[in-house]
Amino acid sequence: MSKVTKNKDGSPRKSGSGRRKGANSFVNISLADLEKFCGSASVIPVSRVWLEKMGASVSSTPKTSVVSSPKEVEEEQKISFTLHQ
Repeated sequence: MSKVTKNKDGSPRKSGSGRRKGANSFVNISLADLEKFCGSASVIPVSRVWLEKMGASVSSTPKTSVVSSPKEVEEEQKISFTLHQ
């Protein structure tokens, strides 16, 4: 019988939760195939550690901030009415 693993609160972990032994989150794809999906100007997230191991230097670039333009406030037309009882 396999060892029962427990959650942080002490309850037994559900069967099938988590990554199975031997499973892999990454796949290999050629740069040419990747370019078909993304194009050459796309930004692709990669690990900083992997990039440094490949011999590239990492420089911190300022992040582009997105600022939404203020919406123009439309003046609402007032409707006059009288309630009759």
